[in-house]
Amino acid sequence: MKHLYIIVFSLIFVAGYGQSKKTKVADRLFERFKYQEAIRAYKRLLKSDRRDAVYIYKKLGDAYEEISQPVEAEKWYAKAVYDTDNEPIYYFRYAMALRQNKKYDESIKWMNIYKQKTGMSDSRLQEFFKELDIVEKVKRDGPKAQLYGLSLNSKFTEYGGTYYENDKIVYTTNNILAKGKRRSSYDNLPFTDLMTAVRENQNDFVKSSSFDKNINTDFHESSPTFNKDFTVMFFTRNNLNPHKKNKVRDYNLKIFRSFKQADGSWSKPEEVHFDSNDYNCAHPSLSPDGHTLYFASDMPGTLGKSDIYKVIVKDDWTLGEPENLGNKINTEGTETFPFVDQYGNLFFSSDGHAGLGGLDIFVAFFIEGKFFMLKNMGLPYNSSKDDFAFSINKEHNEGFISSNRLGGHGSDDIYMFKTSENIKPLIYFVGHTKDDNDYVVPNTRVELYSDGKPVSKNISYFDGRFTFLIDPMKNYEIRAHRKGYKDTIVKFNTYNLTSPRVEKDVILEQKQKIKVCVADYETKEALDSVQVKIYGHNGHDERFVQYTKPNGCLDFDVPLDRRHKDVFYEFEFRKKDYLPKRYNYKQKLGRDTLNWIKPNKQRVYLIKLKLNPIYFDLDKSDIRPDAAAELDKIVALMKAHPEIKLSMESHTDSRNTKAYNLQLSQRRAKATMQYLIDHGIDPKRLKAKGFGETRLVNKCSDGVKCTEEEHQMNRRTEFMIINDLN
Repeated sequence: MKHLYIIVFSLIFVAGYGQSKKTKVADRLFERFKYQEAIRAYKRLLKSDRRDAVYIYKKLGDAYEEISQPVEAEKWYAKAVYDTDNEPIYYFRYAMALRQNKKYDESIKWMNIYKQKTGMSDSRLQEFFKELDIVEKVKRDGPKAQLYGLSLNSKFTEYGGTYYENDKIVYTTNNILAKGKRRSSYDNLPFTDLMTAVRENQNDFVKSSSFDKNINTDFHESSPTFNKDFTVMFFTRNNLNPHKKNKVRDYNLKIFRSFKQADGSWSKPEEVHFDSNDYNCAHPSLSPDGHTLYFASDMPGTLGKSDIYKVIVKDDWTLGEPENLGNKINTEGTETFPFVDQYGNLFFSSDGHAGLGGLDIFVAFFIEGKFFMLKNMGLPYNSSKDDFAFSINKEHNEGFISSNRLGGHGSDDIYMFKTSENIKPLIYFVGHTKDDNDYVVPNTRVELYSDGKPVSKNISYFDGRFTFLIDPMKNYEIRAHRKGYKDTIVKFNTYNLTSPRVEKDVILEQKQKIKVCVADYETKEALDSVQVKIYGHNGHDERFVQYTKPNGCLDFDVPLDRRHKDVFYEFEFRKKDYLPKRYNYKQKLGRDTLNWIKPNKQRVYLIKLKLNPIYFDLDKSDIRPDAAAELDKIVALMKAHPEIKLSMESHTDSRNTKAYNLQLSQRRAKATMQYLIDHGIDPKRLKAKGFGETRLVNKCSDGVKCTEEEHQMNRRTEFMIINDLN
């Protein structure tokens, strides 16, 4: 009952690599969730015939994983992962088993192997490497509550802990008081019932009695949730009417609803309308206002083994249609046991987000109508084992978790926690990183400090936005760092706030910079989205590609390099249907001064003219008739605009040697230039240069097989208007 598993997922195991007729009986037991019997069958096979050994190692690891025995799972996965034909998922499973056994360094090693085999398509892998230091981070933060094991725990299974009327709790157990005498095919353990317990003192509850005769049956009951006046309950029960063709599916889980009657008993439970014999629905949790029911399921549309869903609760306690909470909450792994507190924050257990091992408890904070910013609850709520069934009573700063961690009485035990920590940060901080011209400065590193101590760090998005969750009644400062800008510190506090949201921009002061603006030659209107390639030569070669803003301008940071007395940049401007243009910019560096190309004095103008490159035959520099037609356009342009200077840049394909191609490109540049001179253009207005095969426009480099048409694209001369800005 603690976990949900997808039937199809398990069947894939059976059909996997290495299956043979000899494993058929054991595989059928595994398929029917009789894991203990399957384990015994697989081990007998290993003793009699080892030809299917690798396959059996995997199945034993899977079976022990399913019944939450990570030490045994690790043992068998370790034997399987060195097989050369291994499916990549087993590297992941082995890494997770190691993690549950606190072998974190080894876990990282095998997670890296899984990454090499599969890339980063698995969201669990993305979470793992995003929070690679989660174990050390949790240890640094330390425990945030005090745990107390309850007296009701036994050598059997106890979990849950839902507050009930008159200082009671209702919990799940299969101890000797449970009504059901049958055993589950899943783990061969007795079926669970709901039991009540009463408070013995501030830190303990003791077992009392069976919850209600109309609720408990010979099958599983678990995970109750109540409305605020304890007159309506939803809970989990396993399938009482399994498929006729598969009667062993007592594992299949459903959600039931019951109402409290006048005599204090509970009505005969009814299934909710979206239950099915084909998938599981379990572990319901009502929101405090009673308007939303959260639950776990592997219904169609689930992203992993099980996902968290929500459904609207109507005034008559009927339900709407389930809605998956999406990939910010759910992963390819298991998400289960949801709980929503009075602020709307969602607590749940997951093995798909980065944690300490097994199921960890996470919280997704609810701000302004949506969930965001997932957080591992840390110590002592989480351990390297399975931690789940979180609930909290905020009025008393206490609650319950369940865990099979070391030191308990049985397989799963209930722990009460006491905390003074405000689990929900009440303040949502939204900031934007901008420069002193109110332009967005993305990819800025922002670090949050409180009373001089680091709290969190972030990177601003493409729109400059960054967020933090912060506590009330504290002093904070944000330290912003960005290349090309001065380090900036912004101080603020969260005293006397009237809103759970704080907005504050971080203004970064630019260092030395250049500003260029581009406009249409005829209309003088600003041109946006002009591609600007920037080449720098301050003792090294830097290259940037940026685009002008709607006002036609672009700010470019100049590195402060005091080894040089001046700065030189080459700007290349390109926009569709406009003639490309290149400018050279030189500027003396002054101490602590800002260097600008003033937009009102030296604006860059582009002429709207679609001018194509001219092309050459193989190993030729002759001007072809089609090339002459393009050159005639240039002659007309330059005669109409005597201020224009033109650069001709010629290229070759990759065939022949680099030295020969450089000479050939220079002959092509010279031939192009000579054509313009012969048609009346002053040679002082022209520059020509050959680049050989160094600037191919496609993949056709040395040794790459290409068509003649593809090689033709590289045998060309391109044109660029040039000017110097000094």
